[in-house]
Amino acid sequence: MDEVILKEHHDDNLVFFKDEKIPFTHCTPDRKMTVSELFRFTSDSAGEDFSLRNMSWQFLYDKGLAIILSRASYHINKMPVADQIITLKTWESAAQGPLCTRNYEIYAYGTDELLVKGQTLWTILDLKNKRLMPAKAYPYRPLPTVVTDFDGIKCGKISMPENMEVLGTKTILYSDLDANGHSNNSKYINFVLDLLPNEFQTKNFTDVRLNYSKETKLGDQLEIKVAYEENKIIAQGIVDGTSSFEAELYY
Repeated sequence: MDEVILKEHHDDNLVFFKDEKIPFTHCTPDRKMTVSELFRFTSDSAGEDFSLRNMSWQFLYDKGLAIILSRASYHINKMPVADQIITLKTWESAAQGPLCTRNYEIYAYGTDELLVKGQTLWTILDLKNKRLMPAKAYPYRPLPTVVTDFDGIKCGKISMPENMEVLGTKTILYSDLDANGHSNNSKYINFVLDLLPNEFQTKNFTDVRLNYSKETKLGDQLEIKVAYEENKIIAQGIVDGTSSFEAELYY
Protein backbone atom coordinates (compact mmCIF):
# COMPACT_ATOMS: atom_id res chain seq x y z
CA MET A 1 0.00 0.00 0.00
CA ASP A 2 1.30 3.43 -0.91
CA GLU A 3 2.21 5.74 1.95
CA VAL A 4 -0.65 8.04 2.90
CA ILE A 5 0.25 11.69 3.45
CA LEU A 6 -2.00 13.08 6.17
CA LYS A 7 -3.25 16.59 5.44
CA GLU A 8 -5.23 19.38 7.03
CA HIS A 9 -6.66 22.31 5.12
CA HIS A 10 -9.63 24.57 4.42
CA ASP A 11 -11.61 24.38 1.21
CA ASP A 12 -12.92 27.44 -0.62
CA ASN A 13 -15.95 27.54 1.71
CA LEU A 14 -13.76 27.61 4.86
CA VAL A 15 -14.72 24.06 5.79
CA PHE A 16 -11.80 22.46 7.69
CA PHE A 17 -10.53 18.99 6.74
CA LYS A 18 -8.08 16.91 8.75
CA ASP A 19 -6.71 13.40 8.14
CA GLU A 20 -5.74 11.35 11.17
CA LYS A 21 -4.49 7.85 11.91
CA ILE A 22 -6.13 6.46 15.05
CA PRO A 23 -3.44 5.59 17.63
CA PHE A 24 -3.70 2.18 19.28
CA THR A 25 -3.35 3.91 22.67
CA HIS A 26 -6.56 5.91 22.07
CA CYS A 27 -8.70 2.79 21.77
CA THR A 28 -10.67 0.44 24.00
CA PRO A 29 -9.67 -3.22 24.53
CA ASP A 30 -11.77 -4.10 21.46
CA ARG A 31 -9.60 -1.64 19.47
CA LYS A 32 -12.30 0.96 18.89
CA MET A 33 -11.68 4.66 19.47
CA THR A 34 -12.86 5.62 22.95
CA VAL A 35 -15.79 8.00 23.31
CA SER A 36 -13.61 10.40 25.29
CA GLU A 37 -11.03 10.37 22.47
CA LEU A 38 -13.81 11.20 20.01
CA PHE A 39 -14.60 14.27 22.12
CA ARG A 40 -10.92 15.23 22.40
CA PHE A 41 -10.17 14.75 18.70
CA THR A 42 -13.13 16.79 17.50
CA SER A 43 -12.51 19.53 20.06
CA ASP A 44 -8.81 19.77 19.18
CA SER A 45 -9.67 19.84 15.48
CA ALA A 46 -12.00 22.75 16.12
CA GLY A 47 -9.11 24.52 17.83
CA GLU A 48 -6.89 23.94 14.79
CA ASP A 49 -9.65 25.30 12.55
CA PHE A 50 -9.89 28.43 14.70
CA SER A 51 -6.11 28.89 14.67
CA LEU A 52 -6.00 28.75 10.88
CA ARG A 53 -8.72 31.41 10.84
CA ASN A 54 -6.69 33.74 13.06
CA MET A 55 -8.36 32.81 16.34
CA SER A 56 -5.87 30.70 18.30
CA TRP A 57 -6.26 30.18 22.04
CA GLN A 58 -3.31 32.55 22.60
CA PHE A 59 -4.96 35.24 20.46
CA LEU A 60 -8.13 34.88 22.49
CA TYR A 61 -6.32 34.80 25.82
CA ASP A 62 -4.46 38.01 24.97
CA LYS A 63 -7.87 39.63 24.49
CA GLY A 64 -9.21 38.21 27.76
CA LEU A 65 -11.44 35.68 26.02
CA ALA A 66 -11.87 31.90 25.89
CA ILE A 67 -14.00 29.47 23.89
CA ILE A 68 -16.17 27.31 26.16
CA LEU A 69 -17.96 24.17 24.99
CA SER A 70 -21.58 24.18 26.16
CA ARG A 71 -23.28 21.17 24.57
CA ALA A 72 -22.36 18.25 22.33
CA SER A 73 -24.22 15.52 20.46
CA TYR A 74 -22.66 12.73 18.37
CA HIS A 75 -24.25 10.00 16.28
CA ILE A 76 -21.95 7.01 15.79
CA ASN A 77 -22.58 4.81 12.77
CA LYS A 78 -19.28 2.98 13.20
CA MET A 79 -16.57 3.95 15.63
CA PRO A 80 -13.11 4.30 14.04
CA VAL A 81 -10.64 1.58 15.02
CA ALA A 82 -6.95 1.36 15.85
CA ASP A 83 -4.61 2.29 12.97
CA GLN A 84 -7.51 3.33 10.74
CA ILE A 85 -7.03 6.53 8.76
CA ILE A 86 -9.99 8.88 8.89
CA THR A 87 -10.89 12.28 7.49
CA LEU A 88 -12.63 14.80 9.72
CA LYS A 89 -14.69 17.62 8.25
CA THR A 90 -15.85 20.48 10.50
CA TRP A 91 -17.34 23.91 10.09
CA GLU A 92 -19.18 26.61 11.97
CA SER A 93 -22.81 27.12 11.17
CA ALA A 94 -25.55 29.31 12.65
CA ALA A 95 -25.14 31.57 15.69
CA GLN A 96 -27.98 32.42 18.06
CA GLY A 97 -27.44 34.79 20.97
CA PRO A 98 -24.29 33.70 22.82
CA LEU A 99 -24.26 30.22 21.22
CA CYS A 100 -22.32 29.26 18.10
CA THR A 101 -22.92 25.98 16.29
CA ARG A 102 -20.21 23.67 14.95
CA ASN A 103 -20.84 20.52 12.92
CA TYR A 104 -18.59 17.50 12.41
CA GLU A 105 -18.44 14.59 9.99
CA ILE A 106 -15.86 11.80 10.17
CA TYR A 107 -15.29 9.57 7.14
CA ALA A 108 -13.21 6.51 6.41
CA TYR A 109 -10.24 7.94 4.52
CA GLY A 110 -10.65 8.14 0.76
CA THR A 111 -14.32 7.06 0.86
CA ASP A 112 -17.77 8.52 1.41
CA GLU A 113 -18.45 6.13 4.33
CA LEU A 114 -19.73 8.37 7.13
CA LEU A 115 -18.55 6.94 10.46
CA VAL A 116 -19.54 9.68 12.91
CA LYS A 117 -21.44 12.94 12.72
CA GLY A 118 -21.88 15.50 15.45
CA GLN A 119 -22.88 18.95 16.51
CA THR A 120 -21.57 21.15 19.31
CA LEU A 121 -22.67 24.46 20.80
CA TRP A 122 -20.03 26.75 22.24
CA THR A 123 -19.72 30.24 23.67
CA ILE A 124 -17.08 32.95 23.93
CA LEU A 125 -16.43 33.90 27.54
CA ASP A 126 -15.07 37.23 28.79
CA LEU A 127 -12.59 35.90 31.36
CA LYS A 128 -12.48 39.10 33.40
CA ASN A 129 -16.22 39.64 33.79
CA LYS A 130 -17.23 35.97 33.42
CA ARG A 131 -19.82 37.07 30.87
CA LEU A 132 -20.80 35.45 27.60
CA MET A 133 -20.24 37.47 24.44
CA PRO A 134 -22.97 37.58 21.78
CA ALA A 135 -21.64 35.37 19.00
CA LYS A 136 -22.49 37.82 16.24
CA ALA A 137 -20.58 40.58 18.04
CA TYR A 138 -17.32 38.65 17.71
CA PRO A 139 -15.60 39.98 14.55
CA TYR A 140 -12.23 38.25 14.45
CA ARG A 141 -12.73 35.23 12.21
CA PRO A 142 -14.30 34.79 8.78
CA LEU A 143 -17.25 32.38 8.72
CA PRO A 144 -17.81 29.43 6.36
CA THR A 145 -20.46 29.88 3.69
CA VAL A 146 -21.78 26.31 3.95
CA VAL A 147 -24.72 25.69 6.28
CA THR A 148 -25.78 22.07 6.78
CA ASP A 149 -28.34 20.85 9.29
CA PHE A 150 -27.46 18.11 11.77
CA ASP A 151 -30.01 15.28 11.56
CA GLY A 152 -28.92 13.45 14.69
CA ILE A 153 -30.29 14.00 18.20
CA LYS A 154 -30.16 17.75 18.64
CA CYS A 155 -28.15 19.52 21.28
CA GLY A 156 -30.66 20.54 23.92
CA LYS A 157 -31.70 20.22 27.52
CA ILE A 158 -31.24 16.78 29.07
CA SER A 159 -33.93 16.11 31.66
CA MET A 160 -32.96 14.20 34.78
CA PRO A 161 -35.40 11.50 35.98
CA GLU A 162 -36.30 11.17 39.65
CA ASN A 163 -35.11 7.59 40.08
CA MET A 164 -31.37 8.23 39.75
CA GLU A 165 -28.89 6.24 41.81
CA VAL A 166 -25.49 7.34 43.04
CA LEU A 167 -22.69 5.49 41.26
CA GLY A 168 -19.86 7.01 43.26
CA THR A 169 -17.70 10.08 43.67
CA LYS A 170 -14.94 11.25 41.37
CA THR A 171 -12.18 13.43 42.83
CA ILE A 172 -10.89 15.86 40.21
CA LEU A 173 -7.16 15.20 39.83
CA TYR A 174 -4.34 17.22 38.31
CA SER A 175 -4.32 14.91 35.28
CA ASP A 176 -7.98 15.80 34.59
CA LEU A 177 -7.16 19.50 34.07
CA ASP A 178 -6.37 21.32 30.85
CA ALA A 179 -4.69 24.68 30.16
CA ASN A 180 -7.80 26.53 31.34
CA GLY A 181 -7.32 25.11 34.84
CA HIS A 182 -10.48 22.99 34.91
CA SER A 183 -11.47 19.51 33.76
CA ASN A 184 -11.18 19.10 30.01
CA ASN A 185 -14.49 18.50 28.23
CA SER A 186 -13.30 15.12 26.96
CA LYS A 187 -12.84 13.83 30.52
CA TYR A 188 -16.46 13.98 31.66
CA ILE A 189 -17.65 10.96 29.72
CA ASN A 190 -14.88 8.91 31.36
CA PHE A 191 -16.04 10.06 34.80
CA VAL A 192 -19.27 8.20 34.04
CA LEU A 193 -17.89 5.19 32.16
CA ASP A 194 -15.26 4.44 34.80
CA LEU A 195 -17.97 3.95 37.42
CA LEU A 196 -20.49 1.99 35.34
CA PRO A 197 -20.80 -1.81 35.58
CA ASN A 198 -18.68 -3.51 32.92
CA GLU A 199 -21.73 -4.67 30.96
CA PHE A 200 -22.45 -1.01 30.17
CA GLN A 201 -18.83 0.06 29.70
CA THR A 202 -18.52 -2.27 26.71
CA LYS A 203 -21.72 -1.19 24.93
CA ASN A 204 -21.49 0.04 21.35
CA PHE A 205 -22.96 3.49 21.83
CA THR A 206 -24.93 4.90 18.90
CA ASP A 207 -25.57 8.40 20.25
CA VAL A 208 -23.89 10.41 22.99
CA ARG A 209 -25.09 13.78 24.30
CA LEU A 210 -23.32 15.88 26.90
CA ASN A 211 -24.26 19.23 28.43
CA TYR A 212 -21.72 21.24 30.42
CA SER A 213 -23.27 23.28 33.20
CA LYS A 214 -20.46 24.12 35.64
CA GLU A 215 -16.68 23.69 35.47
CA THR A 216 -14.89 21.35 37.86
CA LYS A 217 -11.53 22.22 39.36
CA LEU A 218 -8.70 20.48 41.16
CA GLY A 219 -9.90 18.70 44.30
CA ASP A 220 -13.62 19.00 43.55
CA GLN A 221 -15.74 16.04 44.65
CA LEU A 222 -17.99 15.15 41.73
CA GLU A 223 -20.95 12.94 42.68
CA ILE A 224 -22.01 10.78 39.72
CA LYS A 225 -25.65 9.70 39.47
CA VAL A 226 -27.25 7.52 36.79
CA ALA A 227 -30.56 6.11 35.65
CA TYR A 228 -31.00 3.18 33.27
CA GLU A 229 -33.74 3.32 30.66
CA GLU A 230 -34.43 1.18 27.61
CA ASN A 231 -31.33 1.43 25.39
CA LYS A 232 -30.16 4.54 27.23
CA ILE A 233 -28.08 5.62 30.22
CA ILE A 234 -28.74 9.03 31.75
CA ALA A 235 -26.01 10.50 33.95
CA GLN A 236 -25.37 13.61 35.99
CA GLY A 237 -22.35 15.00 37.81
CA ILE A 238 -22.98 17.18 40.87
CA VAL A 239 -20.52 19.43 42.72
CA ASP A 240 -21.54 21.15 45.97
CA GLY A 241 -25.21 20.53 45.22
CA THR A 242 -25.02 22.05 41.71
CA SER A 243 -25.12 20.13 38.43
CA SER A 244 -21.77 20.17 36.62
CA PHE A 245 -22.83 18.10 33.61
CA GLU A 246 -25.68 16.01 32.22
CA ALA A 247 -25.26 13.15 29.76
CA GLU A 248 -27.17 10.59 27.69
CA LEU A 249 -25.59 7.48 26.19
CA TYR A 250 -27.73 5.47 23.75
CA TYR A 251 -26.93 1.90 22.72
